[in-house]
Amino acid sequence: MVSKRERILIVDDEAMVRRLLRQKLSREGYQCEEADSAEQALDRLRGNSTELVILDIKMPGKSGIELLPEIRAGYPDTAVMMATALTDANIAIQCMKQGAYDYISKPFNLGEVVLSVNGVLISIRQRSYSFLPNIS
Repeated sequence: MVSKRERILIVDDEAMVRRLLRQKLSREGYQCEEADSAEQALDRLRGNSTELVILDIKMPGKSGIELLPEIRAGYPDTAVMMATALTDANIAIQCMKQGAYDYISKPFNLGEVVLSVNGVLISIRQRSYSFLPNIS
């Protein structure tokens, strides 16, 4: 079960998308922050424990595809879920190969977004528990 105290950073250049995701995920009990650019996302990640980044692929300036490897290298314990209106399967595959945990398509079905977020957070929690020593 996800504790729902996890911090989620929503990175999208569209304010309405950020607001919609933040409202839904906050109602689900998550702590949400927003960033409107790659640079602002990196600023938000510094000094904060963030379990999940929901990252838009197509943004002005540095794209989500360019930011993904930076997040994975600088914050290896932070999961990344890609979000886009693009329907190119090759882009989804590229993102997964670069370390994205999941890929969600716009327009969002908010119920499916919540299920995906829960699934990613459960997965990373199980991964971190698997590194704990077995004490008998």
